[in-house]
Amino acid sequence: MRYPDDIDFFYFLENHGWSTCLIFVEGKVYEMGPTHIFENPIEVLLNSMIELLEGANETEFMWHDEPGEYKWSIKRNQEQQHKILVSITECTQVNTFEKPKLETLNFEVKLKLLSICILRQMEKIRDLMSEKSFKEHREGEFPYNTFKEYKLAHERTYS
Repeated sequence: MRYPDDIDFFYFLENHGWSTCLIFVEGKVYEMGPTHIFENPIEVLLNSMIELLEGANETEFMWHDEPGEYKWSIKRNQEQQHKILVSITECTQVNTFEKPKLETLNFEVKLKLLSICILRQMEKIRDLMSEKSFKEHREGEFPYNTFKEYKLAHERTYS
């Protein structure tokens, strides 16, 4: 990457068991639309991030879509332990003049940077869940306990 910290992560908890995740990497925006039907994609993501924050060298998980799936593989850079290599299959680049196509997104980022981006998005969702009108069609979709564990793991690692 020309600008190694040029990434962002957005997560939208939609109605009735769906989410949208956007990842911004070097000016390109990639989209995923995981379903919550088979398992909670937020919980799966946070559990994998907890593993990394607690020292794991790699983690893998899957977000389901209908049809298809997004396979995440995150590996620690062995020469620079504070960085991770992220690979996600079946992403769609959405800000392109070409016809959007499914592709594998690969990027390297500091674990701390990605962790902060995810933490802030999850704090946003947690806070929105306190609004009755937002929570109405999302009951049970936010994993509060896993989020608390993740936040503690982030604070232990970076405070």
